[in-house]
This record gives sequence, C-alpha cells and structure tokens, in this order.
Amino acid sequence: MRRQMTIGEAMAQSRGTALVNRAWGWRMPFLAVPLSLFLIEGMAFFFLTTRGDANASQFLNMGYAAQDLAHLDLWPLAFGALWAVMLSCLIWLLPNPAGRIAYGVVYFVFLLYATVETGYFIMFREMVWLSDYRYASEGVKYVKTLLTYPWYWYLSLALMIALGVFILVKYPRPSRRRGWMYKATAGLTAVLAALSMYLLPEAVFTHDRSIQFAVSDYGRSQSAEAAYHNMFNAHRLYQVCGLYQTAAKDIWANYLLPLIPDDGREAEALSTIDDYFAQRGEHKDNDMTGLFEGKNVVLVLMESMDDWAIGENTPTICRLMEEGINFTNFYTPPYGGVRTFNSEFCVNTGSFLSSQGGYAFDYVTNNFRQSLASQLAAKGYSGLVFHYNDPSFYSRGVFEPAMGYEAYVSYQEYVTEENERDLYDDQFLFNYPQVSEQFFREGPKLNFIITRSAHLNYIYNEVLSYWGLQKYPEYRGMTGNEEEDCMYLKARLVDDMFARLLEELEAHGELENTVIVAFTDHYTYGIVDQDLVWERSGVDDALLVEKTPCFIWSADGPTMEVTKTLNTSDLLPTVLNLMGVETDLPYLGQDAFDPDYVGYALFPNGSWVTQNVAYNASNDMVLYLTSDTAQLPDVTAEFRQKMGELVNEFVRVNNLMLEYDYYNKK
Repeated sequence: MRRQMTIGEAMAQSRGTALVNRAWGWRMPFLAVPLSLFLIEGMAFFFLTTRGDANASQFLNMGYAAQDLAHLDLWPLAFGALWAVMLSCLIWLLPNPAGRIAYGVVYFVFLLYATVETGYFIMFREMVWLSDYRYASEGVKYVKTLLTYPWYWYLSLALMIALGVFILVKYPRPSRRRGWMYKATAGLTAVLAALSMYLLPEAVFTHDRSIQFAVSDYGRSQSAEAAYHNMFNAHRLYQVCGLYQTAAKDIWANYLLPLIPDDGREAEALSTIDDYFAQRGEHKDNDMTGLFEGKNVVLVLMESMDDWAIGENTPTICRLMEEGINFTNFYTPPYGGVRTFNSEFCVNTGSFLSSQGGYAFDYVTNNFRQSLASQLAAKGYSGLVFHYNDPSFYSRGVFEPAMGYEAYVSYQEYVTEENERDLYDDQFLFNYPQVSEQFFREGPKLNFIITRSAHLNYIYNEVLSYWGLQKYPEYRGMTGNEEEDCMYLKARLVDDMFARLLEELEAHGELENTVIVAFTDHYTYGIVDQDLVWERSGVDDALLVEKTPCFIWSADGPTMEVTKTLNTSDLLPTVLNLMGVETDLPYLGQDAFDPDYVGYALFPNGSWVTQNVAYNASNDMVLYLTSDTAQLPDVTAEFRQKMGELVNEFVRVNNLMLEYDYYNKK
C-alpha cells in the first residue's frame, strides 16, 4: 500500500518544484544581447588583428609585449560596440517572437561571417569580400586543411555557438513596462549609435594622419581614409572600421550601389584609366624585342612551386633557369579572393582580379582582345589549355575560351574509374595519345599547361604525396620534417614533367622552335609550418615570401639573370615584346626589358617592393633587401609618399579596367 506524504514532505516537494520551475523559467537580461553581438567583434579582433608577423596564438603564449599591445588599433572594437548597441536596440523594439527570431538571424549570420573571415585569414593572412564566397565550391576538396587550424579557433567557435543557442533558449521576456517611453529611448539610442558610426571614421582618419610619421620614420602607404573609401583590401578596411562595418560597406559598394543608375561613373573611370596610361607613355622597342618571334609558346603554371623548393631535387628546372632568362625578383601579389586563378588570369590578360571583390566569372563577357591567346591568335596561333581538373572548376571551361583559347582540355574526359590514378601524373598529356595529339597539332601554337603535383597538402597520406612516394620512396623521412619532405617530393614530380616536355618536344622536332614560359601562382601557403617556409626562403617578413620562380627558356635563347623587381602583370607585356607582337593596347604591367621601367610589385593592402627596398603595410615596416647602399634608392619621406600614391593608382586602375571592360571601350 502506497504511503501518503506528510504535510512537511509535501511542502518540501512543492518548494523543490517551484525552484526548478523558477530556474527553468529564468530569462537572460537583455544586456546579454548586445554583449553577445560585441563578442563576435571581439572574436574577430582576436584572430584578425596582428602586429608584425605575430599571429593570434601569441596572445595565448604571451608573445605580445606591452609596447606591442599599446600599438594595436582598437578602432574595430569601437565600431563593433556601436553596431552591437544599434542592432540590439532595433531588436528590442520588436515583440516576441519576432525579436527572438531577429536576434537569432543577426547573431548567427554575423558569427558565420566572422568564422569564414577568421578561417581564411589564418590560412592566407587576408580577408575576402562577400562576393568571393562563391568560390567556396572550388575549395571544398581542400577542406582537410581545416584540421591544421589552431585548437583555440575551434574552441572559440564552439563557445560562441553555445552562447548564441543559450541566449535564444533563455531569450528575455518582453517587459510589461515597454511603453512608448522605452521604445522612444531605444529608437533614439539606435539613431545615436548609427550617427556615431557615421562620424567615427573621421576620428580614425584624424588619428591616422596625426601618427603617420610620429611613431616612426615611415608611414602607411595606404592611409586609413584611403582604405575606407577606396576599399582596395578587405583586411585593411577591417583594421579601420571592424567586422560589422566592413560587411555593411561591402554590401553597399558591391551589391546596392551598382543598382543605382550610372551618373557618369563609367565616363569618369575610363578617363582615369586613359590619364594613367598617358602619364606613363608608350612602350618602345628594345634589344629583346622580337627575339622569339614566330616560335611556338608553352606557358606553364607551376602550381605552388616555391623558390626554396627548387634545387637539387629539380635538376631540369635548374637547367632551364641557368640556360634561359631567369627573373630572380618576381612577385605574385594576391588580388581577389583566389590565389591560383588570380595569377592565371593576370598572366593571360595583363590585369589582376579586382581587389574590391567580384566573382571572376562575372567578367567572362568582358572583351579580352589584349590577352596573350588573343594577341597570338591574330598572328595565326591556335591556343589550348591542358589541366587535370574539371572544366567547371574556376569555370575554366568557359573562361579560357573567353580569354582567347580555342578550348580547355580536361584530362578527366579521358579516364575511367579503372585508370583514374593516371590523373595524379602531370605527364598525363604525353602519356595519352588522344591528348598528346592535340598538344602537337599543326601550325604555330600556344599551349598552356597548368600543373598539379606541388599543390597542398604536404603530408605523406595526401593522395598526391602518397602516389609520389610509390615512385620515389626515398623522400619519406629525408629531411626529418614531413611537410618539407613532401614539398621536395612534389617539386621533383613537377621537374619530371619539364624533363618529359623537353623529350617530347625534341622527339617531335619542335624543341628548337619552342619557347617555354614558366611561372608560379603563389608561394607554399599550404604548408602549416610557415616558419619553415620563411627559413627555407631566407626571409624574415611575410611580404617577402610572395617572391616566386619565373623563367623563360628557348634552345637558342639568351642566358641571363634579370634582377629587376617584377610582378605578375609584367609577364604578359614582356612575352609580347619577346614575341615581337606589336599592339597599341596599353597594359597595366610593363615590359621587363624596358630601360625606363624601374620595376616594382604593388599589393592591394598598400605594400610594395622595388629596387631592393620593400614596405609591408600590414606591420608598418620598411625592409632593406641588401646591405649595399649603392643599390638602394634614397628612401626619403617623399619617396615613400610617391610609392604610396603609385600603389593606390595601380590598384584603382586595375579594378576599374576590369569593372568597366576597358578593352571593349578602348
């Protein structure tokens, strides 16, 4: 028989139930809403703010000294606080459940935005524009690189997700006293926060101008005001105004403003471009003009082939460099949201992808009559592109013909599941007669080979590394560093492709009538241990690792070393000059052999390299690349200001040329 509870027991149970119900029914104070939104900005600040070559992990390791912390720009946090207040007030004005839904959408959308930007920054030391998110599908196959990310990045994301979910579950109840007075106060606070965000940039500009040459003997190439208004670089913009404001300006400039009818912007842009080229003057013939006229051209993109990987493991490449024209100070600046296609696009068209955002495919309808393929086609050449990847990757199946090539030849069209492993070998185009026949077609030709072997990841069990180790098992454990072993192994595989290329050219009787133009798309950013990359590259600054191999070889060509500082956009006008192609079209880059061209590499974040001196805008450092003062320009304040103006002009004109389809209007 069930025992009845005593009065005391019943009262105790009732009190316990009441406590449980009270605890479960407890709601977060509304202050948690703005605090959580501000924490998103704080998380972004932790990972996106850097001084020198220090990264976020140094905060945990006490790597930042007090003086370093004193120099950190806290403006992103100020903007983030204002945005948190404004958004929270607007959310507060909404009744439940609309307020709860609005908070959830705002919180998790911006958390996703912060996740993407910080994740990209950890890998590339850059941020991307919203339009660049459309490249996400191209990066899916490299998702394993996320396993190399620091544990505290994952921990911060987990905590932020948990916080957002907890606040949604315990979302504040609407106050019974939420009358017109409270609503008016919330509305007024939101307006004041928005007004403060409108006025705060001017305070940032004033502060920036006051310290330009006060803290040190140099100043930024790209001022805060220029970065804010020109929007040439997403990370530089973030440093000025924080995550929320960067997203807002991105949406306005790249999505809303283009919807407004043109009020003369195009005419002004075309005039700006014309003035830029008019000041520089026309290209004149030199001693190298027409040196390779009439020869077949083999253009090779050496995916991820860093300069430090070239040596005893790459005998063929070393031979071609020693016997040909070796550009020893060639830089591949990152523009746009993708590294490989940016360099590929630039070498072929003469311009970088827009640094202001924009999906490359959006410009597929542009007129590319200035491209290498188009200019050679006018001389009777046929152009084909050879690569293992699917034609949809970077939309190459459409974009390569748009740039003047007759077709994009994908190796995948020639394999089945049984012989799919053949795709691992860059010699595929010579191993398969169906592809080789296209490569050695009749008539003058331009063949563009995009290699694969040296691409990330650099671990033994990665598919290309594993396949390469079956061929060259001696590379496992060769240096004692797994990533270094794999890089040298992959460099060897690329070298094998060049050796095979020379053999096939000779066998087909085309060696003497061919010029090989080889370049790299970017340095080995896929190596997790970037200290290793710096050490092997012999540099002590992140800007300098952007220097990559580039050479031009022909059997009867000159042997020479070109030490002039050059950038990716210089390669096309240089090749056209060597091929004797005359055109009245101006190019952003310049002929390497033009005696009037000093030579430089200009980056969208305001960094630059020229004449043995460099300036890294990310850490405000001037770098001298030689101890021989006779080889250095007079690096005065005026010189630095001139270089800063040159950077801004170069980047602006580059972006305008693509946006307004300059060669179609020229």
